[in-house]
Amino acid sequence: MHNTLAVPATLHGLHEHPGDADDVITVNAGARHEVHFLAGAPRTYLYWARTPDGQRGTRRVADALVGGALVVDAPGAPTDDRIFVLERWNGPTRTAMNGKSWPFTERLTHQAGEPVHWRVVNASDLSHPMHLHGLHFNVDGVGDGEQFRAYDAAARPLVFTQNVEIGETFEMTWVPHEPGRWLFHCHRLPHMRLPVELDSADVTVADDHKQAHDSPLYAGMGGMIVELTVTGPHTETPEEVWQAARKLRLEIDTRNGDPRFYELTLRDPAHVPPRPERQVGPALSGPPVVLEQGKPVEIAVVNRLDDATAIHWHGMELESYYDGVPIVAGLGDLRAPPVEPGQTFLARMTPPRAGTMIYHTHWHDARQLTGGVHGPLIVMPPGRTYDPATDKDFLFSQSPGDPFGAAMLLMNGVPQPRTMALLTGTTYRFRFINITPSVANLRVSLRRTGVPVEWRAVAKDAVDLPAADATMRQADQQISVGETYDFEVEATAPVELTIEGVQPSDTRRVVQTVVFTDPPR
Repeated sequence: MHNTLAVPATLHGLHEHPGDADDVITVNAGARHEVHFLAGAPRTYLYWARTPDGQRGTRRVADALVGGALVVDAPGAPTDDRIFVLERWNGPTRTAMNGKSWPFTERLTHQAGEPVHWRVVNASDLSHPMHLHGLHFNVDGVGDGEQFRAYDAAARPLVFTQNVEIGETFEMTWVPHEPGRWLFHCHRLPHMRLPVELDSADVTVADDHKQAHDSPLYAGMGGMIVELTVTGPHTETPEEVWQAARKLRLEIDTRNGDPRFYELTLRDPAHVPPRPERQVGPALSGPPVVLEQGKPVEIAVVNRLDDATAIHWHGMELESYYDGVPIVAGLGDLRAPPVEPGQTFLARMTPPRAGTMIYHTHWHDARQLTGGVHGPLIVMPPGRTYDPATDKDFLFSQSPGDPFGAAMLLMNGVPQPRTMALLTGTTYRFRFINITPSVANLRVSLRRTGVPVEWRAVAKDAVDLPAADATMRQADQQISVGETYDFEVEATAPVELTIEGVQPSDTRRVVQTVVFTDPPR
C-alpha cells in the first residue's frame, strides 16, 4: 500500500477472516506498507479506509472511494460470479456500481433457466435497498468487513428487495426465467435518478449505448442501476388469444389541477370491489389494486397528466414489456414506451404468487413519487377475497409540500391518519409498505403506552415466512424503501395502541391510533 495523501490513512479488513474490527493498518502520509495474511473463511467481505477527520469506525463520503470487495473463494469453487461494489461521492453523478453510473454501467446478459450468483458490497457511507425487477432472488448470506453469515439452503430468504447497510455485504442467487430486459438498482430515489444540476448537454452516451437509449435522461434515470438482458425462448400470447379474467383502469390525474398532487382512480367495469376504510381529504396515495393469484388481468394505465409517466409493478413476475420501465422494458427491438399525456398503456400479467407488493411511478421525477403516484398491489390466493375489514394496508410515503409540509412522513397518504376501530378476538393482517423516496431505515412499530407489543411475522416481500420464522416477536421492524412486511395482530382484551412510522435520524414521524373494543353482543 502506498499512501499518497497528505494525512495518515487507516485501513480496515486487510486481515484473515473472520476478523477483528480493531485489527487495522495505519499508513502514514507518503509511506508504503506491506501486509501478509491468510485469506481465511470463504465468502464476501470488504476493505475500507478512513482519514483522521473521520470518526472511528464510521465512513464519510470523502473516504467512500477508498474501499472495495475482498472475496475469498473456497478451493475449487466457481469463480464466474459477479461482484457489485456500491459507491457514493460528492459530484454530479454521486452514486455508482463498480465505478460507473447509469447509463454508463455495464450491461449483463444471462440465459433463462441458468442460476446466477452475485456478490453485493456496500463500500459507501449510506445504506442501499437493492431491488431486482421481474422476479425474486434468494439471499444466500450477509456479512461485513470482518465476518459472514451464510444461511442454510432451506432458510435462505426469498425477496425482491434486500437492504445492504453501510459496510455490509450480501450474496444472492436467482434463476432468470422470463426473457427480456430488466433492472437491478438501489431503490432510494436520489440514487437512481440524474441530479438536477446535470444538464443533458454535459452528457455523452457511448456509441454502444446509443441504440438502446436515445438519451441518458430518459425518465430521469441515473446512478446505481444495472441493466440485465435475459435470453431464451419466448412464446408471446397472440392478441386474439389473450383472455383477461379482469380488465381494470388506473387513471392518473392531478388533484385540482395542482401539478404537485396526484389523484389515482381505479375502475373495474365488472364489479365494484369493497373499498377499505380510507382517510377523508387529500390523501396522496392510490387505492389498493387487488388481484387473484393465477388469474390473467389487464390494467389500462390512463395518463391524464401534462407530463409522461410509467407504472412499475414492484414485486410482480410478468413479461418484461409490461414491467413499467420505459425504453428499457421489452424484448429485442420491442421497447415499452412511456405513457405520454393523454395516452393509455395496457399492462398484462398473470400473478404467479400471492402477497403484498407495490405499484408506483417509474418516471424518476420526485414530484410524481411524493405527489402520490403509488399504492398497494395485493394478490390474494385462489378462492380468497380481500376483506378490508381484516386486511389493513399501511403505505408509508413522503409529502411534496403544502398542505402537509415538505418531506413529511405520510401513512396512506396523510400525516395524521384518523383512529382505526378494530375488534378483539379477530385476527388482522397488517400489510406494511415503504415507498418513500429515501427513508431506508424506516422503523415501524405497534405500541401500547410507548412500548412495543407483539405481533406474528407472516411474510416479507410477498413470500410467506417458513414456520421457524413465522413467530411472535416484538412489534418493531425496520422496513427499507421498496420492502413489504406482513404481520398478524390480535387483541384478546380492549386496548388502545399506536402504529408508528419513524425516521430515526431526524424528527419525522407519523402515528395512527388503533382502538380494540369487544364485539357487540
